[in-house]
Amino acid sequence: MWCGDVYFWRQSLVMFGAGAHGMATGFLLSFPSVLNPAITAPNTTDIKVTSDEASWITSSYGLTGFVGFLIVPSLMQKYGRKTAHIFINIFMGAGFVMLALAKNAATLYAARCIQGVSMCAIYVLSIIIAEYSNPKRRGYFISLKNSFLAFGSLVCHSLALLCTWRQIAAIAVFINVIAILLTLTWPESPGFCAMKGKYEDCDKAFIYLNGDTPKTRKVLEELITAQKESRENKEMRTKKTLSQICKRFLRKDFLKPFAMVTLLTIIIDSAGRYYNLAYIVQIVKDITGDNSVAIYCSIGVDFLSMVAFWISTYFITKFSRRALVLSCGYFSVLLMFLISLTVYLKSIYIHASLAFIWLILTMILLHSFIVNAGVIPVCFTVSGEIFPLELKGSGTTATGIVFTLLYALTMKCTPIMMEETGIEGTYGIYGLCLGICLVILHFIMTETKDKTLQEIEDEIKGIQRTKTTILQELDTYREY
Repeated sequence: MWCGDVYFWRQSLVMFGAGAHGMATGFLLSFPSVLNPAITAPNTTDIKVTSDEASWITSSYGLTGFVGFLIVPSLMQKYGRKTAHIFINIFMGAGFVMLALAKNAATLYAARCIQGVSMCAIYVLSIIIAEYSNPKRRGYFISLKNSFLAFGSLVCHSLALLCTWRQIAAIAVFINVIAILLTLTWPESPGFCAMKGKYEDCDKAFIYLNGDTPKTRKVLEELITAQKESRENKEMRTKKTLSQICKRFLRKDFLKPFAMVTLLTIIIDSAGRYYNLAYIVQIVKDITGDNSVAIYCSIGVDFLSMVAFWISTYFITKFSRRALVLSCGYFSVLLMFLISLTVYLKSIYIHASLAFIWLILTMILLHSFIVNAGVIPVCFTVSGEIFPLELKGSGTTATGIVFTLLYALTMKCTPIMMEETGIEGTYGIYGLCLGICLVILHFIMTETKDKTLQEIEDEIKGIQRTKTTILQELDTYREY
């Protein structure tokens, strides 16, 4: 039992390091809800911008995100998971330092753009946790990492009642420092070591994290065997022509995961993961007309999101990933359409009762709880599991470019949609997008629950690996 606890805590240390970065990301994503009202207020004595400029400052984080997705996955594949994690924390922390010291709007733009390099952490952290974790723990570890993001958002919104936006940015810097210090305690990922042909280091890291039992040895042998095959295939290809590079992106084991992760990304955006964090205060204020109610409601959304992520750690270990995302997703679509309808009815009957207004707010809170308990955690978990090890770099880059464009589009268009179509139109449009993606996902989603990453990879590639084959290939590797 004690040994089991040791390995659990060793893996947990990785989750806490990723979670610390997730908490800082919660600050980053919620920061516009604190910053924008302060810099757009008519009576502000600090930096002043227009509403349109404020929305560009918010979305600039996504506009430069593709730079991080071009750099960090390659860095992760060449120098390791630890180096990549430290790199993204340095960039995010540097952005918070600039925000705390900003003297003009240009510095705010620059700070958010620099932080955009760390945007790839959305996928990178899930990949890191997936590679370091036992398959039984992988799902709820990734969900716990997401709960740190919700906790960071909760703290950010709560600090808005006590601190200025500059002070909040300064506090966030220390969270990135903690994440870097925790990262220094990790071994390198066993998967990365195997991919690089460092089989001895892979063996040490894997046993350090998982223990030395017949079951863990079998998983280790499968990992080494698969990467030995992959390295031999690479050595046979002396030169990569343009057509060969293009064929890499046309392979089934790339296209299927890419399609799945793209749909999962649209689902995350449509379900409100990011526009709720940035614009929930404005949404509730438009419905109630009361700024104080809007602030406390945003804190309530953050608290429920954090509780939902904790609950999701149980759901993910007990239920099928596929069943969870589809059932909770369809219920979310229903709630979004109901919110759209009730807000529309309120706009017709201007003197709507207080009970009717609270009905709308209750549905918003319930929707936030459902998507964070069953939709978003599964989307992030599957995104970190589904790409084969040799394609994690290129896969993360490709899906990351899609992610950054969608994020920037969502952050820029949401305030425009709220102004042009109202809250009812915004929820209706996003609900429709969510529903369409869920229908498509119903036909292509692969189940990953309780499978090793190698088993998932083999299923994507259509490989059936018997124990005899593994032992034969391992003997070949030892002779080599």
